[in-house]
Amino acid sequence: MKENLDNPMRRNVMDVPGLCVAQCAAIEPATRLLLSTPEIFAVSRVLLTGCGDSYAAGKAMQYAFQTLAGIPAETVAAIDLARHMEGETLSRRGGATLVIAVSNSGGVARVGEAMERAGKYGCLTLGITGKPDSLLARVSQKTLPLNIPPFESGNGIRSYLVAMLSLALVAIRLGEVRGRYTMSAAAGFRGEICSWAKEVEKQLGQLDEQMMAIARRQKDKAMYNFVGAGPDFAAAWFGHAKIVEATGDFAHCADLEGWAHLDCFFRRLDDMFTVITVGEQSPSLGRTREVIDAIRGMEAPLCVVSDGNALGLPASDLVTLPRAPHEWLRPLFNYLPASLLAGYLCELKGEAYGRGATGRWAICGTTDLLTNSQYQVD
Repeated sequence: MKENLDNPMRRNVMDVPGLCVAQCAAIEPATRLLLSTPEIFAVSRVLLTGCGDSYAAGKAMQYAFQTLAGIPAETVAAIDLARHMEGETLSRRGGATLVIAVSNSGGVARVGEAMERAGKYGCLTLGITGKPDSLLARVSQKTLPLNIPPFESGNGIRSYLVAMLSLALVAIRLGEVRGRYTMSAAAGFRGEICSWAKEVEKQLGQLDEQMMAIARRQKDKAMYNFVGAGPDFAAAWFGHAKIVEATGDFAHCADLEGWAHLDCFFRRLDDMFTVITVGEQSPSLGRTREVIDAIRGMEAPLCVVSDGNALGLPASDLVTLPRAPHEWLRPLFNYLPASLLAGYLCELKGEAYGRGATGRWAICGTTDLLTNSQYQVD
């Protein structure tokens, strides 16, 4: 019975579209006060950084900065930026580097290190956080405050949406000020986000039923593999992370080439379920078809999350979401199917989120591994 499988992750997913609309209205005005016009025009490169889900949010939205603002953008893991990236690379001439970090708690040590070090080497730093007195807020030159309404814990499903949304809104603002489109076009982008959220909300019931059925079929799998390219890779990363958190099973993520170069060698194919995320307008659609054909040829189970059926898949293998108005926006909701899958698998397997933070996993019930860490800035 579905009632016996209801779970916090599912309830968080159901709240996401409405949260998106509300947060878009709350965050957008603040983006107008973040950076001055000269600061925006001086930006020649954007580095997005974070840990865990925040890192995935950066990977998801780096394409928004490239497309909307016309600025080279990349995502760098916080520990790489904090401990390994050469200072000379950070302080290179030819314009300002804007470094943006997202952390709702703002207390993650590596994120604080990364931002403090970036500022030390002349970067313009922007922290996006829900805690105005946090480490991230203190070490960032600019701060975009978040105020996510409280809800039961859902393994970061709602905060991940807000992280991506806040980055998208900053990217829209940069492109608007830099004259890449008009103010009305910028307003149109924001309106499209909200309209699309409402379309997704209409389809959540059907999506919920479908992911519950898939979870029932795949509940005995010991391994879960998530694959995507470009903006869809973030959904793969987030999906594998939620499986690990929710069920404790082995989970992996790869881009399409990573699958073709490495994942095709996994031995226990009958024990692994693969989820591929791709949009019909993706430049990687053809490569996705090749990977799907290979997986089918290996007689391994899979499903594909898409916004249509250009690949001609059987209904049992296809999970469909409404089409995003723009390619760079697709990550805002394409992670929801994997989130539902993780929540249902947790219930079906009789697992506790984060292993219940008991026994060997007691440390997982604290933030010590993230916040109580030696802090260094070179």
